[in-house]
Amino acid sequence: MLSPKTLPLRFREYCRRNALFAEHDTVIAAVSGGVDSMVLLDLLARERGLNVIVGHFNHRLRGVESDGDEEFVARRAEKYGFPFNAGRGDTAAESKRRKVGIQEAARDMRYDFLKKLRESAGGGHIATAHQADDNAETILLHLFRGTGVQGMAGIPVSRDGVIRPLLFAGRAEIEEFAHNEQLPFRTDSSNAKDRYARNVLRHRVLPLLKDVVSPSVVENINRSGENFRALAAYIMEEAGKALEACTTGRGASGIRLSVERLEARPLFLRQLAVRSAVEETSGSAAGTGNVDAVLALLENEPGTRVTLAGGTVAERTRDELVIGPPAEERAFDYAVEVGRSYALRGFRFAATMVEARGPVAGRGVEYADAAATGPGPLTLRNWREGDSFVPLGMGGRKKVSDFFVDEKVPASGKKEIPLLVTPGGEIVWVCGMRLDDRFKITPATRRVIKLEFSTTSPT
Repeated sequence: MLSPKTLPLRFREYCRRNALFAEHDTVIAAVSGGVDSMVLLDLLARERGLNVIVGHFNHRLRGVESDGDEEFVARRAEKYGFPFNAGRGDTAAESKRRKVGIQEAARDMRYDFLKKLRESAGGGHIATAHQADDNAETILLHLFRGTGVQGMAGIPVSRDGVIRPLLFAGRAEIEEFAHNEQLPFRTDSSNAKDRYARNVLRHRVLPLLKDVVSPSVVENINRSGENFRALAAYIMEEAGKALEACTTGRGASGIRLSVERLEARPLFLRQLAVRSAVEETSGSAAGTGNVDAVLALLENEPGTRVTLAGGTVAERTRDELVIGPPAEERAFDYAVEVGRSYALRGFRFAATMVEARGPVAGRGVEYADAAATGPGPLTLRNWREGDSFVPLGMGGRKKVSDFFVDEKVPASGKKEIPLLVTPGGEIVWVCGMRLDDRFKITPATRRVIKLEFSTTSPT
């Protein structure tokens, strides 16, 4: 094992090599009072020019012991001359409310507090005291629970403004450094109990592996994690390429993927493309079950749909997989005026008075008789059950839903296409698709409205 005397030098080199912070940066140090976080705090204090702010979250899980941790960290922050900020929350109640485990609730509450502290400080990095043994435990937990390559990569050195400057160091050398430097710390009594899976790994599994397999098992697991991290980075790059190659469009209804292009790719790339699409749409990680459910639609009939965790909906059309939010979340109703242009959710629209019909009309540009639309503001809204209009060139009414079927618009896309509607409720234009025959330009038209529509990427 490396000498703990070299820990400050290796800490500085590790932070430099991974570009974790620079001189004069603000670092929010997450300090629980345990040995790892107290060593982290001491090492940060040795770095010149850093603006260190100490953040401590009291989870109120151990009564007076938790309060004692908070008081202890406050005193140590004062000794170093660092600002101290404490957050508090009823973790047990939050766990019950959200129906998640205590550890998950505690982690989320702690990070929420730290992120708000960073915002109030005007930015910076959040530094946590995760070290090599923590990373090995995480990798094993992911392995035993079933994971992909990203799970085997373990704890990232830096991601989303959170840095882990101690990942290079093992628990034993951190504890020896604290002993040699006479750094005080608190011991969390819950860490001694095998109530949680991580504690079982820490107290039983890893010691056994060190005895039976290799004394360097933690280092070996971490080395494998680094290899998987490099592989995961490559895979994410390929996932982006696969997604873009299979994407046929983006809009309010979500992301559209070509069935033909997906099926032409190996299973692994299909999974990557779908996973990326689900995560882009939902904003959260996509589990294997969600990915499998979407891919199963490739074997189903057009019109088949599944609702994924978090409410995201995936639908199979004749030629595409459409992955997006539930239809009710896509409803819109905008008042628009002639003479103005609008950048709205997923599309742009403009209506202007012109002297005469221009040479171009079609899916993106149309011309309507201003007298027919009548006075008052027009409305852009999406399709509602029972909507009907008179498609240009036809003599009778047609349900908009039937028109969409004829135009091969998937069910999930009906809520995406704006309808331009008069104050009286008549549909002037199925935007980008068909003008209503009653609003067309005729020899009697004296005032012309130019209508323009185009789709944009969702923001």
